[in-house]
Amino acid sequence: MLILVNGLPFFSKKIVADLNQMDASNRYLFVNTYESRLAQLKFVLLLPFSGAIISFNGVSSHSKSMDWVIRFRKKLIMQWHGTDVQLATERVSNGTIIKKYIAASIHLTSAPWFQEELVEVVEKSTYAPFGYVCTAGNDTKYSEISILTYFAKGKENFYGWSEIEYLAKKMPQLKIRIVGVKELKDDVPNNIEMLGWVSEDRLLELMKESSIFVRLTEHDGKAISVSQALSTGAEVIWTYPFEKCHLVPKKKEALLEKVIELKHLIEQREMMPNKENIWHAEQTLLREPVLRNYLSILKSKLHA
Repeated sequence: MLILVNGLPFFSKKIVADLNQMDASNRYLFVNTYESRLAQLKFVLLLPFSGAIISFNGVSSHSKSMDWVIRFRKKLIMQWHGTDVQLATERVSNGTIIKKYIAASIHLTSAPWFQEELVEVVEKSTYAPFGYVCTAGNDTKYSEISILTYFAKGKENFYGWSEIEYLAKKMPQLKIRIVGVKELKDDVPNNIEMLGWVSEDRLLELMKESSIFVRLTEHDGKAISVSQALSTGAEVIWTYPFEKCHLVPKKKEALLEKVIELKHLIEQREMMPNKENIWHAEQTLLREPVLRNYLSILKSKLHA
């Protein structure tokens, strides 16, 4: 069966390559309707020959491509990620949401908390994560207690700059490294190092060197950086409840208290990575178990 995939290219291209390797019974084809009019035409021409459509983005505003899907009465699966969840809930609140695509779809979420966030948007959704890590393990003894975190340029406060700055000032001996941005307008405490963009290989090295990974976002999906950090045995602080992570609200004192607690824990472990986190990653976060689970859920929806 031919299954057309559209939506956010970053997610769509990767999952299509993975699914074509894992699923010999179907052929998955990504068509970039978001960025190309030629691709939109190709999408419409291929629709009659397809068995289903997967949108790697929840659609809650007008879409010509989705109009054609409904017109051809094709099975439609929406995979919700994060920003699309926010947009849909905002549109419900201000009365601008278009629900005809949502009503015609089967809904999958990449994070478990999206099911609750989408309760006023969709009638039913299924948790179906597809993000995975390629390796797990770390035998390196930490040379010091250190923090690693990530900021997107222009969204520093969204990712927790105020909380990280407070932590740095309260614990001046604590080394904190931030990837994603190279500089800030604010004065940066001396114990914070801004690394800017780093390669995937370098990021993995940094995670293996860092005993604590912090992700203090205002809103989030199932961040792959969290899975990567767990796979290296780091203690992970997150503003969302996730197995093996430390749930901390986006508050300065809460972050400080948790870091102090984890500092003692890591020192008691003689500065070694958390083996339970690595084992958890090996069992549930590597490519094969993640894709096997995702494909099982996807096929059950395709044939329902």
